[in-house]
Amino acid sequence: MSNPFEFNPILTSNKKVEEPVATENKSEKNVEKTKPFDLEFYVTDHSADNADTGNQERLRELYEDVKKDGIKSIRFDYRWNKIETEKGEFQDELLDRYGKAIEVMNEAGLESPTVVLSSIPNWALEIYKKDKEKFFDEYRKYVEEVKSSLTKSYEKTGQLVFKVQVLNELNNSVYTPIDGHDVSRLCDITREVLHDYNPDVKLMATAFAGNLPKLVKDLSFGRVNLGTHIEEYLKQYRDVLESFDIIAIDYYPGMWHVPIGEAMENKKEIFKQLGLLKNTMEEVASWGKEYELGEVGIQTNMPLMGDEHNQDRQRYFFDVFFREFKHILLDFQRRGIKLPTRIGLYQAMDEPPKNMTGKILRKITPFPEHDMGMRKGDSSRKEILQGNRHSDEGEDRGDSQLSKIIKYINSPVRNG
Repeated sequence: MSNPFEFNPILTSNKKVEEPVATENKSEKNVEKTKPFDLEFYVTDHSADNADTGNQERLRELYEDVKKDGIKSIRFDYRWNKIETEKGEFQDELLDRYGKAIEVMNEAGLESPTVVLSSIPNWALEIYKKDKEKFFDEYRKYVEEVKSSLTKSYEKTGQLVFKVQVLNELNNSVYTPIDGHDVSRLCDITREVLHDYNPDVKLMATAFAGNLPKLVKDLSFGRVNLGTHIEEYLKQYRDVLESFDIIAIDYYPGMWHVPIGEAMENKKEIFKQLGLLKNTMEEVASWGKEYELGEVGIQTNMPLMGDEHNQDRQRYFFDVFFREFKHILLDFQRRGIKLPTRIGLYQAMDEPPKNMTGKILRKITPFPEHDMGMRKGDSSRKEILQGNRHSDEGEDRGDSQLSKIIKYINSPVRNG
């Protein structure tokens, strides 16, 4: 019986798709080619959250390695709940570590990062429920601390941060547990505070595209609410999203977007389900705003499956996903629809659980998302970051699979 997740290299698939062509090949003058794309790839990394993974030596090793595969920049959080554990108690050591992470990125040759203002602490949520104005005041103090950290990094590197994400997945009540319309006020505060640091900063919103919240709500008879479906959210909160400069869409087919019937019949087809993503991108593109694919990835800790099988599955996922995503880009290009500017991957490295509950859940479920990384917790590269696995020992394995994907996405193709 064949392995349902058997990996097929993206550039040698037996599926009939447009083949990438080298733009400098002058021998094919009569072949009409599409224009090459110029999408930047970035990756989320949370190493700086913790002292053991966020020390400068480990970060330098990681970020130099990240750059090798064609990744341009890092997206990472300045987590409010970690920075200010209790009202007025700011963790200067963590703020310093976040700032030094930016310095290491600069040293490694990476571009300016995307900074995420995330993780509202519980004490602040309690204030929000009683007095929103006081909550906004506390949010301002938090952003001021972030600004101070960013300023110190700028003074050492000369590199400004140009993209700042406000909260995470605005339509996901787990990550954004406040009224959607209050997010506009957070945008106003963020712009005001950061203006002296960088008047050209762009604010980014992320929204989650998937059907799992609806499935959970239906199965729980409405008792569990994980958020608002993306299509409904775009209609209901477009005025809020207009407060942002960039809209990013997070999409996880086969994980947070699961067609149940097809999942039971043919797991290989799950990763091709990009219809919701395409519809969402087309809607946002019609607004004329800059937009991007904010997060895409898959875990390598499916229960009852060995590590080798799970890594094959991850390679297969990226192979299939980006082949289908290229079709969306080509379709948009032909139809004159505004294209995304960047692609975000989730994530650079695994985050092993630190408590017993997390360790148990990791063994028996694919969640929480501890094993979404392209590297293991010890920084060793998983198969997605390796080349030809069938090379003889000692031979050069060539470019990593991720490098091939990045080149494939941005390459022009032959028409017809």
